[in-house]
Amino acid sequence: MKKDVIFQGDNLRLCRLVSGLSLNDLGDRVGTTRQYIQQIEKDSKSPASDLVDALAYELEVNSGFFYEPIVNHIKEEECHFRKLKTTLVSARRECTARATLMNRLVDALDGRLNLPYVNFPTLAAASLYDAEKAAIESRKHWGLGGGPIKSMIRVLENAGAIVASFGQVSEKVDALSIHRKRPIVLLNEEKSAPRIRMDLAHECAHIILHNGIETGDKETEGQADYFASTFLLPRAALLAEYGTSQRSRIDWNLIKNIKVKWGVSTRSIIYRLNQLEIINPSQYRIANIHLSKTGQTKNEWYDEDVPREQPELLPNSLKLLGDTFGYGFGGLLDSLEITEHFLANLTQQHELIEEYKKPVMNNEKVTNIANYF
Repeated sequence: MKKDVIFQGDNLRLCRLVSGLSLNDLGDRVGTTRQYIQQIEKDSKSPASDLVDALAYELEVNSGFFYEPIVNHIKEEECHFRKLKTTLVSARRECTARATLMNRLVDALDGRLNLPYVNFPTLAAASLYDAEKAAIESRKHWGLGGGPIKSMIRVLENAGAIVASFGQVSEKVDALSIHRKRPIVLLNEEKSAPRIRMDLAHECAHIILHNGIETGDKETEGQADYFASTFLLPRAALLAEYGTSQRSRIDWNLIKNIKVKWGVSTRSIIYRLNQLEIINPSQYRIANIHLSKTGQTKNEWYDEDVPREQPELLPNSLKLLGDTFGYGFGGLLDSLEITEHFLANLTQQHELIEEYKKPVMNNEKVTNIANYF
């Protein structure tokens, strides 16, 4: 434990939230009260050394974690939350805590590895038309052409973003992103593959359109939604796939083929067809009623035909450090003052972290993460 610096209550709050423990839960585990834990977190009380050790044990960090300087703290208004209005305050706090500690981890990785260069365009949108234009410009910027995007995660990672899961925080949180030195996107892996892809494209929009802008209002969320739907399924592509003339009935078989080919949800396709006036308002209403009546509100038919995407940059970074240095990941755990269990929880890479529990001596120098792709 570091004796020469001050206990930082906010560090206790951060790792408690990431661990999913309430004030009562943590108080019970270390033999004190909810009120006393809260006082420690607010820096009203300074814990004795034996309590510090107990807190560290329960939260799976080193005692020194609590004495780390508070730097680069992520504020809630910096986080672009998907579905902010329906997100519980407790879930937002946990997600913000995860974002803060993930940002510390990413900074540590940047100091050890040559991660991909951050290459997101910076564009502005004052209207939905601007958002659509920005989506097309972003495709051109990354050389994606006009066809289906095979992996939305790879698009973000190739542009330098870290993508990870925040675990089972809340079903009401689809995804969130922050844009510091290196963008970070956290997603809910419990969602269907098409919905995850749309969430990722939505967060991509925030990174490109809303850097430094507080989001969550109708205007910015509408822009992000429009960018996302256009980015994954451009206007020209949808018109070519479905046709431009209105039909007397919706062609569900054709929509299924578009869904599987382009990796977007049926509801998103219906929404786009209505936007482009390929179907009329009555057909749009009937289509949504059909999806609800057939139990396709959350999970849709043929979701399983869209491949699920998995992050690669973060696990490959940890694997490179683990393969080179073994246990400790090249001083990563020590520098962050955390245990391998906490790292596994933060990154949701439990199986990978488990592989490197036994110490391995290897002084080979780490070079470039690109070698692992």
